Amino acid sequence: MVKTGLNRRYRILTGLLVLLIGVPVAKGDFLREGRDAFMKYDFDLASENYEKYAKVLKKSPNARNEELLEKYLRQLEIAENSLDNVQQIEIIDRIDVPAAEFFKYVKLPAAGGKLLDPDALLKYQLNNMSDFVFSTESGDVMMWSENDEGNREVIMHTERLMDGSWEKPSNSGEILNDGGNARNPFMLTDGLTLYYSSDGDGSMGGYDIFVATKDPVSGKFRQPIGLGYPFNSPFNEYMMAIDEDNGIGWWVTDRNGIDGQVSVYIFKTNEVRKNYVLDEEDDIISLARLDDISITRNPDTDYASILKGIERRNRAVNRSMDYDFLFPMPGGKVARRLSDFSKASAKRDMQQYFKMVDEYSALEKKLSELRKKYHQTDRKKGSSTALKNQILELEKKREWMSDNMKKMRNTIITEETKQ
Repeated sequence: MVKTGLNRRYRILTGLLVLLIGVPVAKGDFLREGRDAFMKYDFDLASENYEKYAKVLKKSPNARNEELLEKYLRQLEIAENSLDNVQQIEIIDRIDVPAAEFFKYVKLPAAGGKLLDPDALLKYQLNNMSDFVFSTESGDVMMWSENDEGNREVIMHTERLMDGSWEKPSNSGEILNDGGNARNPFMLTDGLTLYYSSDGDGSMGGYDIFVATKDPVSGKFRQPIGLGYPFNSPFNEYMMAIDEDNGIGWWVTDRNGIDGQVSVYIFKTNEVRKNYVLDEEDDIISLARLDDISITRNPDTDYASILKGIERRNRAVNRSMDYDFLFPMPGGKVARRLSDFSKASAKRDMQQYFKMVDEYSALEKKLSELRKKYHQTDRKKGSSTALKNQILELEKKREWMSDNMKKMRNTIITEETKQ
């Protein structure tokens, strides 16, 4: 390809870029070249190209692209400043797994909580748009992410009530979004420390891992903090989970560029944060982006033994999670399969309850589709009125179905426990 011109194929590709992201592909294409440099951690070159593009915008103002450039400059500043605090950790292993089910490869012990399949919420008549559902060890608190009315991902939570039903889910707080999306929550056993992923204003690019602590008095989360390198990167980081008892952590990222897959890093947690000393490292960039996990390792650590311990604990968790459903009963008992019920009437009612759950799940799916369609509808044409009325009717029906399901749960408990 001649450097001073564009061949036909390149013109087609760059034209598509304009259609997809609205960025003018002009001579030099400084914004795209700056972004490419940024993704390669060449921050000086990225800065040079962004400055050149700023001059282009002065001559040809474009509000949308000015906003995009501002976002890229903010991410660049975060990425550069974070090089002063690259955390020193030991990487135990890295595995590349299907992106759609990465949570299944995070091998938490029972005490660390559970990462449930998103369909788990359907059993409890709760809505979600999450990669997974986080549940505490007791199963009495659940957290997940779903789309709000503005089509942003927000972190939701709910607690189980004394009668076995669940309180109305609520948003964990606008502060977690920071102007963007928030997803994939993981709460430590203290019930106050939350790890999650967000692409808000504090991100250095795509989704980053943040930690936020909850005020024990007000119950509100304080200002989140990005974890920085090597956990975060210009790419996407999707979750962080910690096994506090054994000092093991997992985080998930797509930085390795494998199509349809993400990488799950397993690492040793530090009781006290340790940072590399910038002046003492020849290549801090390599440490920040984890070019080679072997350079993080301690020759005195038996990593094979650590991995065996993780697998052993995981087998124990799998045995404890062998169930068809979870149905809370009085006295802390939980029914996990039909054979756990001794009364024939309770078994019959339980089968009827399953049908109600299926109908409720279908209704939730329909509501989700209609809400999405409603937000995509042009309000000026008035075509959203019928959709809005349909949504309101289905919401009434959902409330009615939810009440009936509560009554059925009470009936089942009464049947099973009566003398």
